[in-house]
Amino acid sequence: MVHITLGQAIWASVKPIIKIYLIIGVGFLLSKMGILTAEATRTISDVVLTVLLPCLAFNKIVANIEDKDIKSVGIICLTSLLIFGTGLFFAYLVRRFLWVPKKWYGGILAGGMFPNISDLPIAYLQTMDQGFIFTEEEGEKGVASVIIFLAMFLICLFNMGGFRFIESDFHYNDEENALTEAESSVLQTLNENKNKNTTPSATQENPRETSRESYKESSEGNTSVSNNYSKSQEDNTEEEQIMTVEQDLSLHDNQDNNDSGSRASTMQSVENPSSLTLESSISSIPSNPSVEGSFSRAERNTSTNLNHRAASHPVAFTSKDNLHKSNTNHSVTSTNSLLPIRSIDQRSLPPQNLNDIIREYSNVDQFGNTRPNTALMNNDSENDMASVTSQSTLQRIKSSNLTRMLTSDATVSKKDIEESGTFLPDWLRKFPLTSLLVFFAKNCLRPCSMAVILALIIAFIPWVKALFVTTPTTPNIKQAPDQQPALSFLMDFTSYVGAASVPFGLILLGATLGKLKIGKLYPGFWKSACILVFLRQCIMPIFGVLWCDRLVKAGWVNWEDDKMLLFVIAVSWNLPTMTTLIYFTASYTPTDCLEPIQMQCTAFFLMIQYPVMVVSLPFLVSYFLKVQMKL
Repeated sequence: MVHITLGQAIWASVKPIIKIYLIIGVGFLLSKMGILTAEATRTISDVVLTVLLPCLAFNKIVANIEDKDIKSVGIICLTSLLIFGTGLFFAYLVRRFLWVPKKWYGGILAGGMFPNISDLPIAYLQTMDQGFIFTEEEGEKGVASVIIFLAMFLICLFNMGGFRFIESDFHYNDEENALTEAESSVLQTLNENKNKNTTPSATQENPRETSRESYKESSEGNTSVSNNYSKSQEDNTEEEQIMTVEQDLSLHDNQDNNDSGSRASTMQSVENPSSLTLESSISSIPSNPSVEGSFSRAERNTSTNLNHRAASHPVAFTSKDNLHKSNTNHSVTSTNSLLPIRSIDQRSLPPQNLNDIIREYSNVDQFGNTRPNTALMNNDSENDMASVTSQSTLQRIKSSNLTRMLTSDATVSKKDIEESGTFLPDWLRKFPLTSLLVFFAKNCLRPCSMAVILALIIAFIPWVKALFVTTPTTPNIKQAPDQQPALSFLMDFTSYVGAASVPFGLILLGATLGKLKIGKLYPGFWKSACILVFLRQCIMPIFGVLWCDRLVKAGWVNWEDDKMLLFVIAVSWNLPTMTTLIYFTASYTPTDCLEPIQMQCTAFFLMIQYPVMVVSLPFLVSYFLKVQMKL
């Protein structure tokens, strides 16, 4: 056994933290530069979940877990339940006795229960397995143990319905109350972009009338843009087009005054406030880049979320020089101006924030209904009919609800549980647990879950394991021509691909933190959040050390043969909350939510944990190495 000094133990525990935070800092910087947008973050996250992490799990478990390790797997499963239960208990105490918004009663339970139990401990172990503290073989075995912890995390969060804690915080509008909220959204949107001419009393006395007046001013502003531009043109056809736009705007304004109680118009204003004055008129304009350019500027002036507009709608860009070009170049310029904004051009926009995370991850509207597929809605009706008639098997698989649920991390809800088992006979669906069992089985099909299940089966059967790797405990079977196991190429593939999982995971963590911002908080909530973080990252590690000591005294493990397992168990008690908490919260938040209290609480809770981890985790590791392991 290697003997080290206290200074060496401290440096060995601090060095991994430096590497981890450097990688997180890279993701943070990429987010601020606009390279890792919310869309890019989700895409890369789905790649990690469906390809990289399953490859890593399969490779490490098959190579490092054997049939004699069944007891260790059982200890890990039991320990994970204790970690989740202890965190849930502390979160309940904080919610019961301190100041927590009622709209975040479930979120705080999920935040206390589920730790970030994948990328962080793996990155920590892979820095310490250089032979100074642990050997490379011990480090590989430790990574396999962390992945089994991850499998238990996935089972509790998805299969067992742990996400329901987060979803329970959201109570959606009914159709009667939605009108009032939509009008408030229109009022708030237009008041932010108009001149401060409306008195507060008018707003309080009749918000519906004020909304109409603000909308009328916005329409008049757009008309003035068209008039000013028409004066600089010599072509009579352009003046006629602008006159047509003014008439359309006036007609649309009258229709809005007559039909302000229409829920359809109100919902349209919530989804795109500027579309009230632009959408119908632009559709009637002939292909003319000058008119399109003027209205695109007016549209951007009335939009309350530039990033949302740029990412989700085609934007017409026309420079001042192009406005004075001859009409012969209008058709070419018009075609280019209507193209969607490129991702590289989005980097010049302001950094993204919580609203962009909500826009990307939100799966519901204000009524709690599942948001439709906007990509399919934007297709022409003829293309839709053609795609339906000639839809391939691959296309049906891609668009199925099961694929959506299994290939992303924040797309499940209570509705998925209720709809599970609809394909079964009626007599079987009558049993109360049928839908829960079917939902549990569906989530076992997640790529990472499937990889862990298959890897454990292979690892526990020596003759099957010998087809993948050669170890002292595997039987001697006929080898391939290169004297390697016949299926060793699968291990090479999973090792090569899976190595990218942890770096990408930490970069995505930094990108997510880069979009978070401390906003309006419930009075006294900051105290509750800080106390829960203290309990999770300063008190729970003490429980972890005591649990390791109890396992040794009970004779289940020993310090000589199972020191890596005990080390992984101790570290797992001192991990921050899962980053997925912010994605799940965003998925249940409507895009038109006026005050996303749940997102604000989640963002603050996540942001204050990582400064604490800089001190708590190295302290725990240093103590564990010198006192518990007696190195």
